[in-house]
Amino acid sequence: MVDVNGSQRAEEPVLLVRRRGGPTDGWGDGCHLVPLPDGTRSALVALCGERIDVGTAELLPEPDGVPCVACLVIGVPIAGD
Repeated sequence: MVDVNGSQRAEEPVLLVRRRGGPTDGWGDGCHLVPLPDGTRSALVALCGERIDVGTAELLPEPDGVPCVACLVIGVPIAGD
């Protein structure tokens, strides 16, 4: 499924990921939705298009901090989809 911006909506499992050591300005780095990787990439690509190097990715067991609004808009199904 493709949204109006051409991004794909998550129809498969996604991970909650943020960049480790992100900004310390009170906002930090957002919590992104990342499709489950196949294990062959050096970077993860969130639903919003944000690239996160595997070495700096922090997997989160639950939402923590500021969510990436773009990931939420793209990843959450709309009623009737």
